[in-house]
Order: sequence, then C-alpha cells, then structure tokens
Amino acid sequence: MEPSEEIRRVVHRWMIAISKSDSQAALGRLSELPGALTIGSDLAEWWRGQEARLIWGRQIEELGGFPVAWDEIEAWEEGTVGWASVKFSLTWAEQTFDARATYVFHLEHGEWKAVQIHWSLPMANEDLGMTLTRSLAELEGTIQREQPDLSSTLAADGTVTIVFTDIVDSTVLISRLGDRAWLDLLRRHNAVIVDATAAHGGTVVETQGDGSMLAFSSARRAVACARAIQHGIDAAFADASPPIRVRVGVHTGDALREADHFFGTTVHYAARVASHALGGEVLVSNLVRELVAGPGIAFLESREVELKGLEGSHRLFAVDLR
Repeated sequence: MEPSEEIRRVVHRWMIAISKSDSQAALGRLSELPGALTIGSDLAEWWRGQEARLIWGRQIEELGGFPVAWDEIEAWEEGTVGWASVKFSLTWAEQTFDARATYVFHLEHGEWKAVQIHWSLPMANEDLGMTLTRSLAELEGTIQREQPDLSSTLAADGTVTIVFTDIVDSTVLISRLGDRAWLDLLRRHNAVIVDATAAHGGTVVETQGDGSMLAFSSARRAVACARAIQHGIDAAFADASPPIRVRVGVHTGDALREADHFFGTTVHYAARVASHALGGEVLVSNLVRELVAGPGIAFLESREVELKGLEGSHRLFAVDLR
C-alpha cells in the first residue's frame, strides 16, 4: 500500500462540501454498490445504499452549513481500494466539538467512491440544539408535514406561473463573508422570499441553497411578488457590503404536477429566463408580459436572447420596479 494524494484531495473537497451544506457534491461521492454503508454517532444512524443518500442528504440540509477545521488527512490506497482518516473540529452555536471520520473507497469507473463512512462525534444530535433526521420513517414523516399543497397554484385553465430566484455571485459572497455570516444572510434572504410569496398567494415549491422556485395561479400576482422580493431584499440588506443582489425570472404555461413539485418545459423556460436576469432585476417572458400588461405593471427595455435547450430566439422583458 502507498500514501494517496488523490484520495486526500477527495476527502478535503468532501469535507468542504459538507461544511457548506452542498449535499449534491457530498452525496455524489457515495458508491451505489450494494455493500455501501454510512455510520453516524447515534445508534440509529446506520444506513445502507439509497437509504444513506436520502437521510444523510436531509441531515446536510438540516444543518445548513457549519465551519469545519482539520490539520491533516491521512489517506492510503492499494489497487482499487483506498481508505482515509481525519481528525477535525466543527463549530456550532458558538461551541467547538472535536470529531473523527474514517472512509473506505472503491475505484469505480476511474473515480474514488465511498463504500463505507463513519463519522464519530462526541455528542448526540440534541447537543447541537436540534434533532436531525435519523431514519426513513422520520424522513417520510417530515416530508409529509412539509409537502406544500400545490392545488391552489393552478389557474382555472390548468396553467401555472413559475418564478425562479437566486443570489448573484453567491460563491464570491461565501468566500468574502465566511460560512457563519453567509448562513445568517441566507436565513434573512429566505425570510424575504417566504413572506413575499405568502403575501401574494403563492407557494414556495422548493429552496436549494441560495435559490428558490415559487408557483402562482396568477401571472399578475407572480410579477407583483417578484417586485416585492426585490424591494424586500433592498430593504433587508440596505447596508450590506458587498451588496446583495437577487435575480428573478418569471414564465407562465402548462406544467406537469407530481406530488410536491412541477416538471416540464414551463419550469425549464422559467429557469432559463432567470439565468438571463441581472442582479436586482425581474425578467419575464413575452407571454407573461402579455398577460399582465396594464395598469400597475410597466416594463423597461426588452431583449432578444437564446435560451439554453430551447430552440430559436426569445424576447424577454424587464419589469419596471418603481
């Protein structure tokens, strides 16, 4: 066996992903082989295969990010098998806890995938000031409690107006502010989104990191909500340095609804519209402009753009926020 710089870097990036609540990056390293096993400190935290992806992913989201520090990662490999260990500390609620982690990796299609993980924390979840999801039964119960009722988001003709928002240059903000300040900022930002959506009769379908997906049965209420979000962000972060800017995109159309989510071209279109919006701007599709044009809502310049994955050129309109 020999020291493995490659596995050391994998673990290094993995720890960063977990500390930043990047569940997609963290879970992407889990092996899908039948024997894969993830173990936590709690006696109930013993998960295999897809169970680990569902529950551990939920825990990462529940924690919401936390500072992690380590001095050294020891990593070794032999053939298609590798392993690593690390002593680290994590800070939560102004307390610092020492912890340990061990990893066993298997080389799958040229990538090191974790087949066994063991995180050993010298405290129970409750010592963090919160109770984390530990089992599939708990996860199912939580999802049932949190699942939004989307029936009110459909218009009489079955259409829905989808709104996407996200913070501009969030990666730069995280590096400048630090994890703790970023987490506080994200909570304040999310509060603005939730309050504005509720006030305009919409539903928060999903939040991921610094982005959100909202749904409305009325295009006019959706645009009014988007304006309220921009005004709310300006007020909440008036003295922020660097400045906090959010982009918003809006589109209306038919969408497939399954359980607590929407799918289909309308959703993709709205997301692409948002990707073209500038910081502090509300950008809408031509269809939305036609639906809401009239007293109370005005538009600035329009622009012709190409939307990734959608054929042809598309005219988008910036909403006058005054």
